[in-house]
Amino acid sequence: MAREMLFGDLLREMAGDRKTGALYVSIVEASEDNVRFYFRNGEIYHLRYGTAIGKDCLDVLEFYTLNSASFFDGFAAPDKPAEGLPNTGDIIARISRNPQRVKAR
Repeated sequence: MAREMLFGDLLREMAGDRKTGALYVSIVEASEDNVRFYFRNGEIYHLRYGTAIGKDCLDVLEFYTLNSASFFDGFAAPDKPAEGLPNTGDIIARISRNPQRVKAR
């Protein structure tokens, strides 16, 4: 069953649980893509939405309405980290400033 929660809290929970895998987040606006957060031992290692990768993805994310988030345990991230990606704490702090809620599955 899905639980509704602040997206920043979900990311904080996953980091605290030292998750490894991929979090796919759907967007309310029509899109074929999901925002993809890749975790490795609780650290956000790679981030992308369509062609936006890393910091570029963070820069556009605030303009979209998030819908639901599904975590795929053990899902492998791309081989190399996204360039220019801030550390996990900074990403969570930035996302937490925008109080969007998601349905976490």
